[in-house]
Amino acid sequence: MLFLLTSAIQEQMPAQKINFLCDVCTIIVQGVEEMIVDPQNVQEVKNFLNEYCAMIPFDFFQWCEQIVDKYYDELIQYIQQGLPPVVACQKINLCD
Repeated sequence: MLFLLTSAIQEQMPAQKINFLCDVCTIIVQGVEEMIVDPQNVQEVKNFLNEYCAMIPFDFFQWCEQIVDKYYDELIQYIQQGLPPVVACQKINLCD
């Protein structure tokens, strides 16, 4: 259901809103890169992702939760691969 919601949202959003999702995604990945000592420690990354959305400004909270919920496994994989935040977010189609 979240996938359908996000897809519908993306189809109806103006370009600036899609860029907003890209921004939120890159904030998430950057947060992990800055806060996690060992990105290869899957449990540490998972714990951080589970708590990170509560730490960012309220305007981003809902979108952050949706992105983490929908792309959880992919984010972990791309973080472990050491991809730059924008590249990781491009791979999940949130950035152009």
